Amino acid sequence: MGTSTHNRGQNGRTPLVPSWLEQPDNDIQIPPDGDADRFRVPRNEFTRYINSGGRDTSLGRRSISNYIKNSLGGSTNATHRLGAARKSSAKLIDFAGIYASGGVEAVEKYFSIDNLSNRTASNVFISLTNFICPDGGPQDEGIARDAYISAIEETPELAEIKFEDLTSDQFMIIVERTMANVICNRITNDIANKIIALPQDQNTTKSLISQIKDFVKGAVSDSVSHLNIKAGNLPQGDTLKIVDQVYKTSFDIMVSVGES
Repeated sequence: MGTSTHNRGQNGRTPLVPSWLEQPDNDIQIPPDGDADRFRVPRNEFTRYINSGGRDTSLGRRSISNYIKNSLGGSTNATHRLGAARKSSAKLIDFAGIYASGGVEAVEKYFSIDNLSNRTASNVFISLTNFICPDGGPQDEGIARDAYISAIEETPELAEIKFEDLTSDQFMIIVERTMANVICNRITNDIANKIIALPQDQNTTKSLISQIKDFVKGAVSDSVSHLNIKAGNLPQGDTLKIVDQVYKTSFDIMVSVGES
């Protein structure tokens, strides 16, 4: 679920969508404090899921469903809470669209970089990290950067594929895994920070993280499929809207599965 952004969890009085997540304007309003106890129920449910050693998978899913629906007030708020991570996801989708439409030459022209043809796909993705996910800034930028790097690490075959031989479908795997990791990192920081500290052994921790990641990845994959999003049919300029649709639909799917 991504651990480099791990902390003690959100203070309940943090606004549902903190003001710094969006671009400031001249008439910015300070949002009211959130309910101090709004994370309590899903955190308790998730802790019980951890204490079950991952055997009670329905409890883990229900805790995430309650977190999205009740703690955050639904999928729209949950999407906006991702803040700058949404923009990083949009940049990654822009990247995928440029590659799908014009190949290596289009990417080289767009980024003003030469000689990408003979480099491995993983090398190219890593070299563009600072463009996709700028370093520093608020926590959500750290979440986005960790999610992107983790997606590359989770796709070791990229080290064996030349960038010019990468298919659009393989590119979309990185997009989906990055977006899933963003959600997992947000969940970890809000309600699931004990997933690292409570288990008695490392294997249980790995199993718990794997279960949650699979749950989120499945929702993101279903969302992309439902919205018919492919690297070859991405309209330039609308990628942030597309990203928000994917995240919102993913959250809706997790709520529905968690309640069933």
